[in-house]
Amino acid sequence: MASILANPFMPGLALALAVGLLIGVERGWRLRDEKAGERVAGIRTFALLGLLGGLAGTQLAGAGAPVAIVLLLGAIAALLVGYAAEMKREGKVSVTSALAAILTIGLGAMATTGNMALASVGAGALVILLASREPLHRAIRGTSEDDMKALLRLVLVVFVILPLLPDAGMGPFGALNPRRLWLVVVVTSAISFVGYLLANWLGQRRGTLVTAIVGALISSTAVTLDSARRIGKGAAGPADNAAVAIASAIMLGRALFLVALLAPLAFAGFARMILPALLVAILSGAALVYWGARSPEGIAMRQAKPPGLGLAFLFAVTVAALSIASAWAETRFGGASGAIVIALGGTADIDAAIAAVGSLPPGRLPIDVAALALAAPILFNTLFKLAILIAVARSRRALPGAASLALVAVALAAPIAARLT
Repeated sequence: MASILANPFMPGLALALAVGLLIGVERGWRLRDEKAGERVAGIRTFALLGLLGGLAGTQLAGAGAPVAIVLLLGAIAALLVGYAAEMKREGKVSVTSALAAILTIGLGAMATTGNMALASVGAGALVILLASREPLHRAIRGTSEDDMKALLRLVLVVFVILPLLPDAGMGPFGALNPRRLWLVVVVTSAISFVGYLLANWLGQRRGTLVTAIVGALISSTAVTLDSARRIGKGAAGPADNAAVAIASAIMLGRALFLVALLAPLAFAGFARMILPALLVAILSGAALVYWGARSPEGIAMRQAKPPGLGLAFLFAVTVAALSIASAWAETRFGGASGAIVIALGGTADIDAAIAAVGSLPPGRLPIDVAALALAAPILFNTLFKLAILIAVARSRRALPGAASLALVAVALAAPIAARLT
C-alpha cells in the first residue's frame, strides 16, 4: 500500500480523476433532465475520461506510448460517434459536450506529465465557461454593434499593439518609453470600457461608483478623465461627480500605503501633509454620494455611448509631455534639485515618484525634503485632474466634482506651503 502511495504518478492520477469528476458534475447537472441512457457522457463517464487521460499521460514518454495513443484516439473516436448520433437523434447541433469531453482527456494527461498547475487552472476555467452559458448568452443578446466595436478597439489596444511596442527609452532625453506610454492608453481605455459595461449592468449610479472604486486603485486620473467624458456628453448623473471625489480619496489612501511600504522614513512627515486632504476627499465623496442618491436619476440625460480612444490618446500625449519636462529638469538641474525632478515627474504617475524616493540611498534627500517631494506631485496631480475635468467636461454639471478636487488641492497646498515657509 505504501509503495502505491509513494508512486510519483499518484498525485497526478488523483488530480486527473478529480478533474473528470468536476467537469462531469457540471455536465451531469446541465443534462439532469435527460433520461438515463440518453446522455453520451455523464458524471461517471467524465471521471473515466479524466482517469484515462491521466493513465495515458504516464506512458506517453515511455515504451507504452503507442498503446496510450491508441487508447486516446479510440476514446475520442467513441465520443465523436456518440455525440454525432445524439445530434442526429435530437435534431440539434452542439459540440460543447464533445469538446468538454476531449478537453477532459487532455487535462487528465497534463496532470500526469508534470503540468498539474496547468491542469487545475484549465479545469477551473472550463467549468466556469460551461456553467456560464445563460449569462453569456444574455450578454450576447444584449450587445449592440457599438458595444462590439468598442470591445474590438480595446482588443486592438491591449492584445495587438501593446506587445509589439519596445520597452526602451526613446526621443528627447530618452524620456519616451513607447510601451509605458501605451500602457496609459490601455489603462484609460480599459477603465472607460469597464465603466460603460458596469453602468449598463448595475445602473448608472452603482456602476459608476464601482468603477471609481476599482479603477482608482489603478489610476485615479483615468477615472476622472472618464467621468469628465461622460459629463461632457450629457450622459452623466450626479454619481460621476461622486466618482471624481471617491477616486481622489482612494488615490490619497493608496499613496499613504505605498509611502509606508516603500519610503517609511518619510512617512510621518508625508502623512501630516496628506491626512487633511484625505479627510476632505472622504467627506466630499460621502456628500456627493448622498446628493446623488437623493437626485432623480436620468433627468436630462442621454444614453452613454461606448467610449472611443480619442481622449486616451490625448492623455498619453499629455503624459509624454510631462515625461519630457521631467527629463529636461533632471538634465538641467541634476541631483542638486532631485526633489523638483521627482515632484514634476510624479504629476502623471504618483507611484513612480514614491518609488523614486524609496529607491534613493539613505541621506540623499533630507527626510523633510523627501516628504515634500512626495506630497508635491500629489498636489500637482490633483490640479492636473481638476484641469482635465474642466477642459473635457466643459459643463456646469461638473462643478460639484471640480469643487471637491479644488478643496482637496487647498487641503494639500496649505501644509505644503507651511512646510516651505
